[in-house]
Amino acid sequence: MNSKRQMTIDNHQMKSRGKHSQTGFSMVEVMVAILLLTVGLLALAKMQTQAVASNSYGNKLTEATFLAQDKMEELRLLNECYLEVIAKPELSWTVEDQNVVNNYNNQLSDSVVNWIETDGPDPDLIPDQFSWQMATPDHTNVDGVPGVPNPIAVDGLAAPAAGYTRTWYVEDNKPITKAKNLRVRVTWGNGREVILDSVLSQ
Repeated sequence: MNSKRQMTIDNHQMKSRGKHSQTGFSMVEVMVAILLLTVGLLALAKMQTQAVASNSYGNKLTEATFLAQDKMEELRLLNECYLEVIAKPELSWTVEDQNVVNNYNNQLSDSVVNWIETDGPDPDLIPDQFSWQMATPDHTNVDGVPGVPNPIAVDGLAAPAAGYTRTWYVEDNKPITKAKNLRVRVTWGNGREVILDSVLSQ
């Protein structure tokens, strides 16, 4: 009888200890968990910011490339139209033909400012070497049709100061005679740029 009673008392004490031993998290454990969660959230926020910035740059790069390609194709077509016009006698030119010639001279002429002397002043005053001087383009967007000055938006129309700047450079008789080196450059932001090069036959 005493042994059964002792067992009952022991079981009651064990259950009592089990109930009291189920305590919650300590303050240190909670603080560590909060710290780890905070670090994880900060890393996630940084990744999100970088992703947004990368998407923004990618969008700008795509738009700038489109503007450069659009101008390059326009100048190629203009060159082809010009070659067709000058193949005809000038007396037979129409008003449209003359407009093509004028547009060609406005957009595909080689400016003297891109040529530099390499061996000192020449008696003939003819510069010796072409230089892709970024500060002195042959043409800016206002030379094209419809004559919109920089900066421009992706549709080619006028834009606020945060738009794109489109310029192009022409080098006559390079890389061979009766050819033109053509470079179209679109810039935006802090030193970002897209450059496309091509050669036009004459």
